[in-house]
Amino acid sequence: MTTTRHKAKHRGPVITMLWNTPLEVKTRVAVGMGARQKLANNLAQFGAGKRVLVICQPSTAVHWLREMHTALPSEDYQVTTLEVPDGEACKTMEWLGRIWEHLQERRFDRRDTIVALGGGSVTDLAGFAASTYLRGLNLVLIPTSLLGQVDAAIGGKTAINLSSGKNLAGTFFFPKAVLADQELLSTLPQNHMVSGFGEIIKYGLIEETIAKNTDYERGPKPLLDVLEEVAADNLEWDDPTVSGIISSCIKMKLFVVGRDPQETSGLRRCLNVGHTLGHAVESANGFRMTHGEAVSIGLAFDMKLANARKMVSKSDMERVLNILKASGLPVEVPKDITKDKLVTAISHDKKRDGDSIRWVLPSGKLGSVDYDLSIPLSEVSKLL
Repeated sequence: MTTTRHKAKHRGPVITMLWNTPLEVKTRVAVGMGARQKLANNLAQFGAGKRVLVICQPSTAVHWLREMHTALPSEDYQVTTLEVPDGEACKTMEWLGRIWEHLQERRFDRRDTIVALGGGSVTDLAGFAASTYLRGLNLVLIPTSLLGQVDAAIGGKTAINLSSGKNLAGTFFFPKAVLADQELLSTLPQNHMVSGFGEIIKYGLIEETIAKNTDYERGPKPLLDVLEEVAADNLEWDDPTVSGIISSCIKMKLFVVGRDPQETSGLRRCLNVGHTLGHAVESANGFRMTHGEAVSIGLAFDMKLANARKMVSKSDMERVLNILKASGLPVEVPKDITKDKLVTAISHDKKRDGDSIRWVLPSGKLGSVDYDLSIPLSEVSKLL
C-alpha cells in the first residue's frame, strides 16, 4: 500500500555538503526536507544550459513530475520528460538507446542536463546515459526511494544490466548535484521503505571500517545499535530517526568514495558487503524482488560464511540475522532459486578472479569488514 503525504513530524534544515574527490570532481549534496526545491539554484550555480531532460518512472511521475516542471520555469529552461519502466526493467540497452535518441533529436549539448527523478534503477540508467552522450552531460540526481537516498544516488557508479547479470555495463560518473529530500519518501510503498533498510543495515556492518580509514566521525551510538532498537518499529518516512539514519549513511558513503572514487585503493570494496550473493539472487530471480531484499539475503549469507570461517562469533551472526528479520527483510534464498542458478550467476560477477571471487565479509567486531578476501567458488557453493 502506498503511504499518503501528510504534515511532517520532523522538518529540520536542509544541509548542503560540497563533496570533493581526488578526481577533482565537485558535487553538491543537499539533504533534508525541501532539498528538491534547490534544483533551479543548483542548475544556475554550475552554469547549466537551457535544455533539461527529466527521466522518471510512472510510479514517481504521478506524484512529483508536475512539481519538477513548476520548479523550472519555461522562460528559463526547455524541459522534456522521458518515462521509463518501473524497477530494473528500465536498465537495458534498449532504454539507454532511447535516451540517446531523445537527446539527439532535441539537440542537447554538453552544457545541458539530465535530471534523474526516481529510485536507484533510474539514477543508474540516467547516470550511464549522461556519462556517455557527448562524453558527458550535466547530471542531477533526485532520489525518491530510501535506498536511493542512502546509497544508489551517492558514489558516482552508473550501470545497466545485461542478460547474464546485474550492472555489468557501467561507468564512474559523478553528478553535479544530489538532492536527497526526505519528503519524497512520503509516496513510497511500505515494502520499498523496508527494502531501503537492507542497504542501511549494510552501513551498520561497515561503520567501524569507514571510521578507521577516513575522517568520518561516528555518532554517540553505533548505527547498528540504533537499527537494533528501531528494527521492529515500522518507521514512517518523517520519523526523526529516519532523518538521522539517512544523513549518517550519506556521510559514510561520501567519505569512502572521496577516498577511493574508482575502487583503486580497495576501500570502496567495503560497500559491497552483502552484494555479491545479493546481485546473484536478483539475477537468478529475474529481478522480481527489490534490491534491498536481495542485499538482505546477501548480508545473512555473509554472516554465515564469516561465522563458518571463524571471522565472527555465532552470537554476532545471530544478532545481525535478528535485526534483518525484525526489519521485515528476508534472510533465506527463495526456494525457487536452485544452487546451480546461484553459482552460475556468481560466476558472471565482475569481481570474479579465475576460480575465486573477491568477497567482503564481517571480521572481528561488528562494524568491521575484511574487503580484501579472495574466496574459492567451491567454498561458497558448499554453504548455499
